Amino acid sequence: MVPILLAIGIGIYFTGKTDFQFEMTITSSAILFMFAFLIGRIFPFLKYFILCIFFVIAGYGLAQYRVVTVGTVTLEKALNPTNITGVVENVHLYDDSKLRLTLRNSEITGTGPLNLVNVRVNKFEEMPYVGDKIKIRAGLMPPPGPSMPGDYDYARQVWFQGLSAVGYSVSQLIIVERNSGISATFSQLRQRMAENIRLQIPGEAGALAAALITGIRGGMPEQLAEAMRNAGLAHLLAISGLHMGLLCGVVFYISRFLLSFSSKVTLNYPIKKWAAIIASLAGVGYLFISGASIPTIRAFIMVIIVFGGIMTDRKAISLRLVAIAATIILVTTPEALIGVSFQMSFAAVVALVIVFERFGNDFMNKFRGNAGLRQKILYFVIGSLFTSLIAEVAIAPFALYHFNKVVLFGLLANLIAMPVMGSWVMPWIVATLVLMPFGLEKIALIPMSWGLEIIMATAYWVSDMPGATLEIPAIDANALTLLVVGALWFGIWHLKWRYIGIPVILAGVILAATYKQPDILIDNAGRMIGLRGDDNSISLSRLNTSRIVKDRWRQRLGQKQVQRWKYETFAPENSEGRELSCDGLSCLYRPSRADHLLISLVQNELALTEDCINADIIISLVPVEIKCSANLILDRWDFYNNGGYAIWLPKEESGDLRLKNVKESRGNFPWVN
Repeated sequence: MVPILLAIGIGIYFTGKTDFQFEMTITSSAILFMFAFLIGRIFPFLKYFILCIFFVIAGYGLAQYRVVTVGTVTLEKALNPTNITGVVENVHLYDDSKLRLTLRNSEITGTGPLNLVNVRVNKFEEMPYVGDKIKIRAGLMPPPGPSMPGDYDYARQVWFQGLSAVGYSVSQLIIVERNSGISATFSQLRQRMAENIRLQIPGEAGALAAALITGIRGGMPEQLAEAMRNAGLAHLLAISGLHMGLLCGVVFYISRFLLSFSSKVTLNYPIKKWAAIIASLAGVGYLFISGASIPTIRAFIMVIIVFGGIMTDRKAISLRLVAIAATIILVTTPEALIGVSFQMSFAAVVALVIVFERFGNDFMNKFRGNAGLRQKILYFVIGSLFTSLIAEVAIAPFALYHFNKVVLFGLLANLIAMPVMGSWVMPWIVATLVLMPFGLEKIALIPMSWGLEIIMATAYWVSDMPGATLEIPAIDANALTLLVVGALWFGIWHLKWRYIGIPVILAGVILAATYKQPDILIDNAGRMIGLRGDDNSISLSRLNTSRIVKDRWRQRLGQKQVQRWKYETFAPENSEGRELSCDGLSCLYRPSRADHLLISLVQNELALTEDCINADIIISLVPVEIKCSANLILDRWDFYNNGGYAIWLPKEESGDLRLKNVKESRGNFPWVN
């Protein structure tokens, strides 16, 4: 329960709806802990209740402390192209041979010191490596916020990574000084390893092999990445629990197998524990070779806990060990809770562990029994399907909330790809890492590529199937919370009160199914308006604007494409009966689901005088500087001060109009400009 309670406190903090001082949080948590200690023997039930409150407040305090200690300085406003000199922190190579560099210790003309800066580079003669000092001329801007209220906040994510600004280059990259120190040697080794792998195995297989071994996904064609996402195989691209578990598992079993050749060693020494130690050391090496990203570190912690259970003769896989791993992560990086990686990985792990604890022993006994080869193969196929099904169901709510997409044939793709990955590709990855220091890695890379070809062929085949993916409008955050709370309550308890979780899950399903998407969207710059149709289709006032915003709006409404408004010449007196009637100055919008409202979508100030008389709502992309009798007026200054808006129209004339803006949805945090 401890990680769940910590997560509740962390979640409350990141909603931005509360604002307690850090000193108050520390004081109240200390008082509660002392009080629980004093009354523990007299009122044990009250003690546990108070401790629950303590851990919730502690989670809130951990999030506060983390924000204070990170302290990333964010660029306040956009900078025109300026001279930048900095040290390369990270290099990402795109499949179009362009780069994205992360720079530290930057000297930037026109602004003060910043933490890290991301710059996309189009022109370069020599490949920069981590630790090199470079010079370039680039325009910079603050990391962009959400495209609509409640949407994914990129600025929040990169703030915790120390990123101050993003930008684009307008000159060729110049390498001022090559790195000669030890500090960045390991990162350079990763880059050179990835380049060598792509050289040894040309094409898509080489890019995939480099991603699996080094964690560097640069150079991977977007069509392959998209095919793997649509086939439900995207988890293979990010080095996390799957890769760390498979690699350490392969090393564990190979080590144990080799040690068992000596009967003297086998009979006199704990070779299982020795194998666990060897596998743990292999995990350490893979952690650094793959870049030690947050998901990889999280996976490493869980693997180490599992092997710790083996070395201490404890149960290696249990909810308690998962809880320990989750607690460590939440204490050290509380912001991980609101990241999709943490949510989906722990959802899958918790679901699998719960099912394994309750039904796994019976199934494994059948598998290990006197069954013949045919039955064992059947049990393996059934087990693989069942495992994939459990994981898919567990992560489905998070996939709907974050990606608004359901992969329909993921079970089929994983049934083919996962055995290949575990039994063929991963052992050859281990062999590659062993042979690479001797320059013999090609011996392992070639057979590994055969397995990768099967995985890629599976991804393309499944993703090209009719109806392979289903786009679904985003579900509400409250629905996701109910689904998670209900599922955890039902899963972790063994007593009858666990069935309380079922109606909570049903409430979440109902709320998700009945959630109404906004009727009108306005972007952060106040340049584009989006109208939602009755079928959730979205039409835009203009298409020559931010591709990211258009894609996010389309995705959130569960659509494959967007369209532009159909302009028609109109006169105000005959605009009745048409939802949208436009001229060159403005549009009059009378939605069929709220036909009591006439909405003016103004794009030129010349339309304001007339539309202010007739319309109930004015949404103006230009400032409204005249007296206007409309019930609601949103103009350019509102968008400038508050960011984009989402508007829900009332069905009935007596209903309330509901609107949210990006600024209020983000809360009062340091990453919000």
